[in-house]
Amino acid sequence: MYTIKTAFFALSTTVCLTALINAPALTQQADAHKWKILADIPDPQIGFGSAVAGARLHILGGARGGAAGATNAHQVYDPATNTWTKKAPIPERLGWPAVAVYKGKIYVFGGDRQGIDAVQSDRAFAYDPGNDRWQELKPLPAPRSYAAAATVGEYIYIFGARTLRRDTLDLSTWRYDPRKNTYNRLADMPEGARFITQAPYDGFIYCIHGETANEIYADGVLKYDTRKNVWTKLDIPRVNKTKWTLSQHSASIFIGSKVFILGGKPPEARRTPMATYFDMATETFGVADPMPTGRCCGGAGIINGTIYLAGGFWERVSDVTECRETWAYSIPKSILDSKCCGN
Repeated sequence: MYTIKTAFFALSTTVCLTALINAPALTQQADAHKWKILADIPDPQIGFGSAVAGARLHILGGARGGAAGATNAHQVYDPATNTWTKKAPIPERLGWPAVAVYKGKIYVFGGDRQGIDAVQSDRAFAYDPGNDRWQELKPLPAPRSYAAAATVGEYIYIFGARTLRRDTLDLSTWRYDPRKNTYNRLADMPEGARFITQAPYDGFIYCIHGETANEIYADGVLKYDTRKNVWTKLDIPRVNKTKWTLSQHSASIFIGSKVFILGGKPPEARRTPMATYFDMATETFGVADPMPTGRCCGGAGIINGTIYLAGGFWERVSDVTECRETWAYSIPKSILDSKCCGN
């Protein structure tokens, strides 16, 4: 298991405190809860999708550095036993896919067949945890990677993407009907979005993305009204602007009205240990306890009020495949019950 050195923890705490000083509107203090270090993930990597099904965290696909490319690994963490197991691999190697959960099944859309900025996929699959089997679905209308998906009612909404090389914006939104296995084009997003942490709430989808275009950091929050088919941008400054977070491409990183944005890469610093959340009911940001050290590019999910986090790499860029530790954070009751996060 990777050992977190005291020096890195001290640096992480300094980065987090600096960010808090720069956010005077956030006066609510995080509770003194601790992040716990749990069992190592068997096959550490970056750029995967994650989802919670059957009270277990599923890590889907991913990417490795260099020529290793994308993987079709399917790794599952069970918090009841603190163990990882391997399940049926995805039928295609995919990095940075969009993932959603609908009626107990996990849906995977698109991704990059070679891991990072290489060959986008239009394939889509559904996984049934009950029989450990994958089913291929109708392909996406167009290939895409770095996208996100969210389930609202009887539909899955797919949005955000990266267009390779030319880096032109893909603003399209698609609604997938799992019952009919069909796609319908909806309203375009107001700006480019990729590396997205997303969640549904009260008929809306909130999108906290990391980048509007190549190396242009995003601020504010995008909000989609599924009933009116309208996207809007909320001018709500973030605690700190980050991309490549540990909650990007994660289908189950929200609880109630709170969606969590964990770690990532700020524009002015190395990977951050900062943990924040967005309250979709009040449309405000709040701060949770900082992680043990800076980390990015993994995935996470919430099971029974606890965040479980896996994969990614440390604040040093060279440690691309060295994040073996699984982390857990029991969300404080003060955050779950808060009505006006951070104000």
